[in-house]
Amino acid sequence: MRHELLVIEDADVHLSILRKIATQAGFNTTGVSSVDAASAILRTRHFDCVTLDLSLGERSGTEVLQRLAELKYRGPVLIISASENDRLDASVRIGNFLELNVCPPFSKPINLPLLRQTLKQIASETDRQKLVRRQAGRG
Repeated sequence: MRHELLVIEDADVHLSILRKIATQAGFNTTGVSSVDAASAILRTRHFDCVTLDLSLGERSGTEVLQRLAELKYRGPVLIISASENDRLDASVRIGNFLELNVCPPFSKPINLPLLRQTLKQIASETDRQKLVRRQAGRG
C-alpha cells in the first residue's frame, strides 16, 4: 500500500533527494516550495506524513505548523532544516504546543539512511492504524 507524503522544501536539490528517499520508503510524494502552496494543497488533499523545511524563502515553516494545527492534521510531521539546533528545538516545541505529531527533527545535511528508516516506520505504523480502523468498522 502506498502512502502520501507532502514534501515542503524550497531548494530543488533537497526536494529531489527527499522525494527519492520517500519513494524508496513506500510513499507517493507531492512537493511544494512555499508556505502558500503548502497551505493550498493541505486544504484539498490528505497526506499520511509531511516533511517541512523551516526556511521557505522570506517566510518560515512555522507558518505551515500553524496551518497544520488549524486543519487539525494528526499525521507525523518531520522538520528538516539547516537551522541551528536552538531553532529546530523551538520549532518542535511550537509543533507540540499546537498539538501536532512532530517527530524528532533532522538537521541538514540529512542522515539519509535514518530518514529512510524513519519514513518506513511511519508507513508501517500508518498501515497498522488503517487496519485497526478497518477492523473496528466491521465490529
